[in-house]
Formats: sequence, C-alpha cells, structure tokens
Amino acid sequence: MKTLSGIIVPIVTPFDNQYRFSPAALEEIVEYLIEQGVNAIFAAGSVGEFYALNESETIQVIQATVKAANGRVPVIAGTGAIDTRRSVTLSQAAEAAGADALSVLTPFFIQPNEEELYQHYHIILQSVNIPVLGYTNPARSGGVTISPGLAARLRYAHDNFVGVKDSSGNIALLKEYKAACPEDFAIFTGLDTIVYEAVLNEAAGAVCGLANIVPGIILDLYQQTRRGNLTEARRQQAKIAHLRAAYRLGTFPSVVKEAVNLLKLPAGPTRRPVGPLSPEARTQLRQVLDDVLG
Repeated sequence: MKTLSGIIVPIVTPFDNQYRFSPAALEEIVEYLIEQGVNAIFAAGSVGEFYALNESETIQVIQATVKAANGRVPVIAGTGAIDTRRSVTLSQAAEAAGADALSVLTPFFIQPNEEELYQHYHIILQSVNIPVLGYTNPARSGGVTISPGLAARLRYAHDNFVGVKDSSGNIALLKEYKAACPEDFAIFTGLDTIVYEAVLNEAAGAVCGLANIVPGIILDLYQQTRRGNLTEARRQQAKIAHLRAAYRLGTFPSVVKEAVNLLKLPAGPTRRPVGPLSPEARTQLRQVLDDVLG
C-alpha cells in the first residue's frame, strides 16, 4: 500500500461550455499541479462536483485522472454515496481504473447510526484491496461523522482502512483520532485554514481545495510547518485565510473554479444549480488573487 501524506489536491472537474466533462482540460490541470509539486490528486471530490456527476461520469473522471497522472503522484478517488451498494460499485470501478486509494464520504441526507456506519464501511472495505480513507464533512452531511472509536474499530478490522480526512475543523477531534488509532493511521484535515494547526498536531497532511489555485503557497505552508519554521508557516497560512474568505463571493465551489479560470487553466463552468460569479464578484476575486500571489 502506498503511504499517503502531504498536500492532496481535490481537483476541479473541468467542463466545456455545454457542461460536458473535458478529459483534455483535466489533463492540462493535472500537469500543472504535478509540475507545482503536489503530493497527490483527489478525483471526484467535493470541489470536483461529485454530486453533479452520474455514475458513468464519475468513473470517466477517475479514469482520466489516473491516465493523466501516469503514476507520478498517487490518485485518490472519491467513491462516497448515500447507499452502500453504489459506493461499492464506484469503489470497485475506481480500483479497476488504477486509483491508488479511495476516499469514502459518510452517507449524506440520511443519518445512519454508528453500527450502520460501521457496516457501510465494512462492506466497502471488504469489496476492494486498495487503501481507503474515511471522509467526514459534518457541515455538508447532516452532522454524520466517523467517531474516533469507529475509526479505530474499522482500522483494527481492516488493514486497508488507512486514515481519515476530516473537514470539521476540529483540532481536538484530530487529536482524538491520533489517540484512538494505531501510529500509522493517517489523519488529514480537509480545511485549508487550519493546515498549520493540523500539521503541528501530527496530521499527515491536508486535502486543500485552494491548492487548485495556489499549490505553491500551500506546499510551502506544509513544508515550513514540518521543518519548524513557524513564523514563515503562519505567514503563508494567513495568505490562505485571506483567499479562503473569498468563498463568500459565490456558491461553493464556484469561487475555486473561477479562480482556476482566472489563472488561465481550463476549469470551465460549474454545473447548475451552482451558477457563475457576478461581474462584481469576479473583480473582487481577481483582486484577492493579486493580493495573495503578488
């Protein structure tokens, strides 16, 4: 199993003007991110508009990402779904496509109890042989989360349950995962604004949507924190906080996509119901980018 660490980019899913997935555009974006030095690429995640992809499109996105990365960095495939059967189908397809690992979001809309959640992940983990990260995003999944006790139970039952991506922003929870699980269990924050604090508290890394836009700054933030250069790390984290505040300019993930487009990379539009930024918001976003990159 490949060890996952560092900065993982939940890559945007590029669409053309008719909202069709564009493998050629994805290849260009993957090439840019790898040239910038990112540690892994996460296909069909939240920033990648997984919720707006049908099953066939999700598999196409994963296949195209694996092909574009060509073994140079690990590819993690988002295969979470509301129901277990669909998640198994996507997980097995991602493994067949050559994904190095999976990220499985807790079910959303419904609110399974802890035993139901255990069985959900247990069935998925049994269905594949590659590493699996649990993914918790309680703000977007009705408060459903993987408790430290559940994470430990899954880890001790399945060697391929290798870690958790947690987007709650709760540093105390990261510490609880570390205390409950084996030393090799990898904890990732999914919140760009706490990379500094998470890495200081022994997180393996971060899954950062803003790394689509400023991969160099986020990589430097991670590396400076790891090296103990904390003044420089805090300076870089402040830049990320400034950019993250721009999320208010549009509906997630439109600001990320618009910023990628402003960098002259072919992200294209977001799928409806998420619409484009207003001209005023786009002007403000351009100013924020100038501030952060300047």
